[in-house]
Amino acid sequence: MHVPWVPPCPGFAAHRARNLTQGAGASGRPLGPVRRAQGRTTSAAPVVVLGGGAAGLLAAMTAGRRGRPVILLEKNAVLGKKIRISGGGRCNFTNISENLQKAYHSSLPEGELVEEVQSDGSFFQKAFKRYPPEKFIALVESHGIKYHEKKLGQLFCNKSARQIVDMLQQECLAASVDVYTEAECLSVSAASASGSEAGRFRVVYSKEEETKELHAEAVVVACGGLSYAKTCGATDLAQRLARSFDLKVSGVRPGLVPLRLDPNAWTRSLTGVSLQVAASIGNMSFEEQILFTHQGISGPAVLQASSYWYDHDHPKALRLDLLPYMNEEDVLHWLQRRAESCRNRQSQRRMPASEELARKLPRRFADGFWIHEVSQRLHVSPSAGLEVEH
Repeated sequence: MHVPWVPPCPGFAAHRARNLTQGAGASGRPLGPVRRAQGRTTSAAPVVVLGGGAAGLLAAMTAGRRGRPVILLEKNAVLGKKIRISGGGRCNFTNISENLQKAYHSSLPEGELVEEVQSDGSFFQKAFKRYPPEKFIALVESHGIKYHEKKLGQLFCNKSARQIVDMLQQECLAASVDVYTEAECLSVSAASASGSEAGRFRVVYSKEEETKELHAEAVVVACGGLSYAKTCGATDLAQRLARSFDLKVSGVRPGLVPLRLDPNAWTRSLTGVSLQVAASIGNMSFEEQILFTHQGISGPAVLQASSYWYDHDHPKALRLDLLPYMNEEDVLHWLQRRAESCRNRQSQRRMPASEELARKLPRRFADGFWIHEVSQRLHVSPSAGLEVEH
């Protein structure tokens, strides 16, 4: 059983034909017929791909290009549901940052080069070396898809994630991949050595209220993780299959997830506020946006840091630098200058310190942060102003 690398593309969106007798692109134009197996309850196929997301579609496309007959099974009625919501609907399909060692999926020890790492955790780096972002970018450009670069090397479609959907679908069609939707894999087992059917694996799946099976020389498990179970139909199939083949399964815990705060936390009033921070955890640091939500804190900085929250099941402390573009000396100098300015104005009304913080931070955050955090820790009045220390 082959477990594929997940490429630097968040996924693949769905086309509209429910039973995949005909594909349709984002524009509604037909993409051509989708090859369908000959209605057999039992059939043979050298390669069976489980999952119609980014990894599954790219794996199916690659195997098909190599001349292998391929059948792809997708349990949902549409392909690539996660991709359609990626990148805010524009699909952040790859990253051209030179510092991939600090990407959230890297497990490289700090300071080590890709070529020097031979540990089990170097899988992603080896995969990136074999299939660098440039190869996927070339594929995108060959389909005339316009894109743009955001900060930190992130590439997004100019129009819609559905362009990536159409591209991967067209590539699979060109590679003669048979795609079945609403086809849920029930089990994968080693084929009987004495059986008459060809193939090393027996794949049992259900479609249209009928149980069917395939015999395959290779099975690619690309059915994703447990995230977005409600909205995208994710299941634990990959973990169950791994255990059934006595493969080691590491502890499963959330990754790329927001930080939940106490329901009574004062930050609940900040829903919708975002700001640039440096989120640090252990020796990793991510300078990105955070976003306050009704449940806690989200945004790219927190999502990436979340992959490092646990060390041998023990949580680590997360630090947020609210002024990442200023060092401690610069902050102190700025506050002193602001305090002197307030004193020189000789105004009867002293400017509250929160007003000064609002010059650097969002107003709602500055007010709440001063009232609920800073003033309480300094044991001063929430209305206290800045003063010059003599």
